[in-house]
Amino acid sequence: MRSFYVRYLNPLLLVCILAAPFNLVFGAPIRVATYNVLNFPDALGFQRLDDLRTAMSYVAPDVVVVQEMISSEGASLFLDSVMHYVNNTYTNAPFNNGPDTDNALFYRADRIDYLGAVYHTTPNRDIAEYRLVISGTQTDLYLFSVHFKASQGLTNEQIRLQEATILRERLDVLPAGSNFIVAGDFNIYYSDEPAFQKLTDSLTSISGRLIDPLRLTGNWHENIYYAAAHTQSTRVDQLPDGGATGGMDDRFDMILCSASIIDTAGLYLMEDSYTICGNDGEHFNLAINYGYNSVVPAEVADALYLASDHLPLAVDLSDETGSTISEQEVKVWPNPLQSFADVILPWHDDFLRARITMINILGQRVYEDETYDAVGIRLPRGDLPVGIYFLHVIIETSYNKYHYRTSLAIIK
Repeated sequence: MRSFYVRYLNPLLLVCILAAPFNLVFGAPIRVATYNVLNFPDALGFQRLDDLRTAMSYVAPDVVVVQEMISSEGASLFLDSVMHYVNNTYTNAPFNNGPDTDNALFYRADRIDYLGAVYHTTPNRDIAEYRLVISGTQTDLYLFSVHFKASQGLTNEQIRLQEATILRERLDVLPAGSNFIVAGDFNIYYSDEPAFQKLTDSLTSISGRLIDPLRLTGNWHENIYYAAAHTQSTRVDQLPDGGATGGMDDRFDMILCSASIIDTAGLYLMEDSYTICGNDGEHFNLAINYGYNSVVPAEVADALYLASDHLPLAVDLSDETGSTISEQEVKVWPNPLQSFADVILPWHDDFLRARITMINILGQRVYEDETYDAVGIRLPRGDLPVGIYFLHVIIETSYNKYHYRTSLAIIK
């Protein structure tokens, strides 16, 4: 199983967020991804095909939006020579040739139905709005792809604010309870930047508000505290394709979503799945393939380095319209733990087995076990260091699967 879930979150905040009990019945997850593909195909795109194939094969999305697509010919080349290498069920939305570089959508036709697209004009690049339906349950999803104005400075911030305002005005008039995701290259440097505040503000409208699944506040630019959230640049030195340099030090790429996806049953964003592919939190101001990368194989790190100056991002959505939220919960005692803790499971009469996974704050799996005891399981500390961890428990019964999560602390 791939273990490239990478996060850098405030542990105290996460204790509050993830300690809340819930129970979901999950269907097959839908993986949604975004990738800035660096002026494809103009910037030596043919030479980067092998590396793009490796990157996209590793992410394996069901639907992906890309930024910096140059032309319809580029979109066709990307479909035929990259996405079909991953899975031959992929197809793409008709290409829209707007100002500057453009967005493009690729999706698995066996899992996603495409209904159409609308393009919103801004002072910079178009914002793409794709209307999708998840085939299995006929769940609607609005997927937006953005590429906001680049660079620092008041003028550029104001252009980003104009782009964000146009997007927010559209989100505010979507039908109440709509499921929407906005993904792409936001080029935002800090959470207090006006554009980010416009997108996440809840004062004017709650329904159109965007949620940051990582809930990161502060100055992300050149800040080692947010090293595991950075998405650009994969390189330190200049390569012939002309991509950005300087190493991993900016959180430009993000996946933001509606409250309906975060807070309710049905279509649900699995927050532990938020993935910055290849970012292990140990490459601040370094190339992504420098030395050892602890979350992807060396060949994938090399491909990410050469494929683009940005990393791809992905989230998984559970698509189960029969999901319910339960007051039952998984209990851990003692918590904090020093040597061991007992994980006490909620009772299910038709219990078959339970799988327990422990994840650290970088999103790395550090422990997995399975039990056939309906009461619970003893969790050993082993060699795990002091810190905050997250327990994910999947209980299988005769008729359903139930997903629980909670947090725990390890102390000396």
